[in-house]
Amino acid sequence: MLAPAALGAAVIISALTSFSACSGGSGGGQASSDGGLEGGALIDSSHPLCVNGQSVDGAYPKVPTSLELLATIPNLSWSGIDETSNKVAVNLADYFEPCAAQSRLLVLRVTAGWCGTCRYDLAHTKDLTGNATFGARLRWLDMLIADEDGNPATVDDLARHENKLDQKTRIVATPAYELSKVPPSQAVLPVYVLVDTRTMVIRNFLSDPDPAQLAFRIAQELTLLDGAPAPPYPDQKLMDARFAPNEWALLQETTVPGAPPPDPTNEKSDDVAAAALGKTLFSDKALSPMGTVGCVTCHDATKAFTDSLPVSEGTAHVDRNAPSLGLAAHARWQFWDGRADSLWAQAAGPFEAKKEYGSSRLFVAHQIYANYKVQYEAVWTKYPLPDLTDAVRFPANGLPGDPAFDAMPQADRDAITRVLVNVAKSIAAFERTIRVKPNRLDKYIAGDLTAISNDEKKGLTAFVKLGCPQCHWGPRLTDDAFHISRFPTGRADAMADRGRTDVISNVLMGELTSQSVWSDMPAPHPFISHLAAGPALTGAFKTPPLRGVAESAPYGHGGATSTLLDVAKLYANAGLPLQSKLTVGEPEPWLPKFDVSSAPDLVPFMQALTAEPFAP
Repeated sequence: MLAPAALGAAVIISALTSFSACSGGSGGGQASSDGGLEGGALIDSSHPLCVNGQSVDGAYPKVPTSLELLATIPNLSWSGIDETSNKVAVNLADYFEPCAAQSRLLVLRVTAGWCGTCRYDLAHTKDLTGNATFGARLRWLDMLIADEDGNPATVDDLARHENKLDQKTRIVATPAYELSKVPPSQAVLPVYVLVDTRTMVIRNFLSDPDPAQLAFRIAQELTLLDGAPAPPYPDQKLMDARFAPNEWALLQETTVPGAPPPDPTNEKSDDVAAAALGKTLFSDKALSPMGTVGCVTCHDATKAFTDSLPVSEGTAHVDRNAPSLGLAAHARWQFWDGRADSLWAQAAGPFEAKKEYGSSRLFVAHQIYANYKVQYEAVWTKYPLPDLTDAVRFPANGLPGDPAFDAMPQADRDAITRVLVNVAKSIAAFERTIRVKPNRLDKYIAGDLTAISNDEKKGLTAFVKLGCPQCHWGPRLTDDAFHISRFPTGRADAMADRGRTDVISNVLMGELTSQSVWSDMPAPHPFISHLAAGPALTGAFKTPPLRGVAESAPYGHGGATSTLLDVAKLYANAGLPLQSKLTVGEPEPWLPKFDVSSAPDLVPFMQALTAEPFAP
């Protein structure tokens, strides 16, 4: 099953066989019967933009332009970097060659930093540019629409993106994603748009093509422009008679995670004693004034470190579903909206949330002093506890904004905050010890082609062909980025949840962040520098991992989607409709819609995505 946009490209190719390489009013030479230029002859010298065999500087076809197939592409411009990593301004007019003796193709490749289906293409650019048959006839422009987290791309992102390519190319930042108008429907990334450089006519497009399909389509377009016979479609060996090389390569990255990446913001992140203390604190409900709430309340190991509720309940119902903590130590951002940029910052947050613990840093510090003084000071030797028996100096309760806390001397406030931070870092150290067992998909991609059933293979095939690995890829089957998928709210007032856009200020200026004084590596998160609230982030939430999805119902940030079939149907329709008041945000142009009849096919595969936790 082809993704809809890729199928559309396959269908329209027949129309191109009768299309003149010089259509669109840009002039041209003698057209052959199939629309190519005879023998690749020079464009007619009467062409107004070709004078004495030379193109007129700065010229561009003086015809109506449009971002549609078979139309002359507008002279778009962007900021970018060239092949030597220097910043440059790029115009499509730079690629216009009206006097060329032979057509070349400008290959416009649209990708995103978070895009899983783009990874193979970026690492195999040389396969095309180095092709002996047509490599010299390609001009190349990479177009980045968003960074690794889903923020609109800027020029500052391009050097990082360049490191993903096996060959340096000219790259531009295109946050407006102008080329999304070329495919007739939403198209899975990477999207390729092929433009004839002699006319600047859009010849074709492809959506997430396999390597053979892409090479064939490029060769075919060139032969059409030359008036030569079309090449035969190449044979391509499929893994398990299902998956093309790019698809299988991406699945090979879906291996069970081991130890999480280092956390330089927490000096005790992998300390055994800190993890042991954290495990105890994780389950201790005495850290809440009511004595009824602990981390374990919402993250129960017997329920895949969730609570199996639509929205969690601490001192009251909260507005969001509890994500599993099973593999949270691998994530770049924590919480559905990413308001915490470290695992320990996530662990600190619920203590002072009114609907969760309903506690305060002074209350937590007193509990640690009363019940864990020896264990705490054995781990945090640099930070002995202050004398918390002095109730005048250290009131029983309080957090920033409370008169009792704010009246304390700064040194005492810092000492209490240090206790909260170290408690959170201990809990994070415990959470980093959690591992999950391999599932049957792991066995399948390791080479045991009998490890999953035929129904599960059918579901995996649909998952791949429909474009789901754009966002659900890698060991946890998530890109850790923020997307607008228009799932329903979980708020008690039924108001749409704005998600990421409402927490940017906390990420930039929050008290407990990776760049704060409480971090053991006070350096900014690599993507913090250009964060800004805006329409692109309104309604955006972090892509949930699919490893463990079989055990983590209900689904979505609002927990309002009960079954995996309901999830698949929502994705089939690109989320709730625009008129729905239960969500907010513009649908993303790369979020593929697909026939809802395919939704049931996905369910058996997702049911195989177990993630049984264990402690090594």
